[in-house]
Amino acid sequence: MPRQKVQDLAVSDSVTTEVVWASPDDELGEVLGKMKEHDVHEIPVGRKGKLEGVVTLRELMKRHSLPPSTKVSTVLVKAPEVHPDTKLPAAAEQLITTGFRALPVLKGKKLMGIISRTDLTRALVDTDALRGLAVRDFMTPNPQAVAESETIERAVHLMQSLGERSLPVVDKHRHLKGAIGMKDVTDVFARPKMRQRYGERAGTEAKVELEVKSVMHAPAVTMGVDGDLGRAAELMLKQNVSSIIITEEDAPVGIVTKLDLMHFLAGLQEREQLFVEISGLEEEPAETYDTIYDTVQKEMRRIAQLVTPKTLSLHVQKYKPDGDRWKYSVRCRFQTAHQMYYANHFDWDLHLALKDLLETLYRRILKDKERMVTERKLGRST
Repeated sequence: MPRQKVQDLAVSDSVTTEVVWASPDDELGEVLGKMKEHDVHEIPVGRKGKLEGVVTLRELMKRHSLPPSTKVSTVLVKAPEVHPDTKLPAAAEQLITTGFRALPVLKGKKLMGIISRTDLTRALVDTDALRGLAVRDFMTPNPQAVAESETIERAVHLMQSLGERSLPVVDKHRHLKGAIGMKDVTDVFARPKMRQRYGERAGTEAKVELEVKSVMHAPAVTMGVDGDLGRAAELMLKQNVSSIIITEEDAPVGIVTKLDLMHFLAGLQEREQLFVEISGLEEEPAETYDTIYDTVQKEMRRIAQLVTPKTLSLHVQKYKPDGDRWKYSVRCRFQTAHQMYYANHFDWDLHLALKDLLETLYRRILKDKERMVTERKLGRST
């Protein structure tokens, strides 16, 4: 029997039906314990099988000063619902746009199960969809890292600014010592005494200063730059991690995550328009998004003359290097029908940073196109 293509599979083919539930009256300490025990980031909340919302680790990390006795109903969020007949690429797109790691699957009003990044990663592996793809073409190059001696608070803020991406942990020579992700941080907040101490003192001058090296997992799961993407996905499943750190000479030079695999899967969906994801601008006015979309649409018309665009992910970081002025760093991941491109740019003006980034992307693609044309001409002449 021929192996099915992953884009032909539906959510019902990959859904996890054994669901860990929480009640709205449960306390946060209990829920964190469940997250740690079952290794999940989202837990559906309801009574008698009726879904009322979801509690997420992301939300708990944002509000870590809440005491452990706080009721779950306080931090409940409404999650988008997925239908069992939804195709896997569309489910991957929904995970990307909502920022959730798992979504409830409903048949009518009944919860059928959960579809997660891990479920979709398993589908990619089972269908050999990643066979022959190189890690170097999909990794995020030059990943931000955190030092062993830095605080967990600093690591959490950095992960949140990067969209909850796991971080390599390095020594002063940038040699890889381990990795830290939200799952590692859960271990701290799932300890009632530590959570209580942290919660009581957070927001004051005397914060609990736990170092990254006290919670990081080591050794990190790694792979060389010439590795196979399918093998990287297999390692994520086998080692139960969300990312693989790509190394050269014991230093992190890239990182591949389950979120990267979701972008690949979303790119397999037949669509008439480019799928654009923007993150990091949650505090900006709605008009900012409109201006960014207009700029992207204009620049993509040029790029579409060279390649077939599939997905574009933009992430903005806002910081103050000095004084009171904000500076913007914009990173992008652009997937075409045949390749993945990365670019970044920064400026005091967000829109100038975006325009320069897209111009850099255009020139890089144009250069690749010209190189391929030259190679084909040389091949014909020989």
